[in-house]
Amino acid sequence: MNEEENEVFSGSVTSQPQMVNVQTSGPMYMVERSSAPQVIGILVIVYYILTTLFSLLGFLSLDFLSDLDETGQVEALPTGLLLGVIFLSLIPAVIGIFGGFKIFQYKKQGIWITLGAIVAGWLISIANTALTSDYSGGTGDAGVDVMLQGFCGIFCVALCGIIVCIPLFMANSGLE
Repeated sequence: MNEEENEVFSGSVTSQPQMVNVQTSGPMYMVERSSAPQVIGILVIVYYILTTLFSLLGFLSLDFLSDLDETGQVEALPTGLLLGVIFLSLIPAVIGIFGGFKIFQYKKQGIWITLGAIVAGWLISIANTALTSDYSGGTGDAGVDVMLQGFCGIFCVALCGIIVCIPLFMANSGLE
């Protein structure tokens, strides 16, 4: 055996930790979160709750969604079609309420969920216009009504999308 194999590390174990002087990179400042995500989240929740209530009120006002045909008779929107339109408009409302709650909790995921609900609502409004254009007193041509709804709706989608994205534009929004 040579001398290198017989060497043993020696030393003592202490229960006291050694203090090491580590320099910090700079002063740390506490930054307060912005309240914009909470305000936007509440506005989104209120908007979609009102949308849901107005959609459900549409079922109660069946006579208001009717139009006169050529004989002067009132042609009401069929109940099955009305229920389908109401159900379709509840889908983005539920998604939007969930997204607004996530925004309220400072989750960036809520903004993307809400933007998806806005786009889904726009697409569903186009489908609802196609389904009810004969009953709602539009131009009389379903294709023209759908085109007008889609074209005018894109401006509302853009405006609502910008409002929902306000917390992303802020430096200290606190989104996670």
